[in-house]
Amino acid sequence: MKIIRTNNSDVATNWANGVAASNHGKNYLTDGESLWSYNALIGITTKNGQKVLGDFTASGGQFLSMTTSTKHVSPARRVACAVVAPQTLMDYIEIGYILGL
Repeated sequence: MKIIRTNNSDVATNWANGVAASNHGKNYLTDGESLWSYNALIGITTKNGQKVLGDFTASGGQFLSMTTSTKHVSPARRVACAVVAPQTLMDYIEIGYILGL
């Protein structure tokens, strides 16, 4: 699979469009379905194609890092269909609501 190298904003856009991409530091990436900040899964694609982002920020209840919060969650928020509490995102994964399960 070819991965596009791009900026953070375009990583989020590529996730929304189902295209694999990563930033130049390779710490923010997507396979087109899942969205990762470092080793943390922060976004998923549901079986019906909706992009769901976990709110991994201080106000969202599960702060991971300043980079995740400001440089990864922030641009993905603009393209996500829904932004949910991190536990809700994990619940979606656990019940198999994501694409590919």
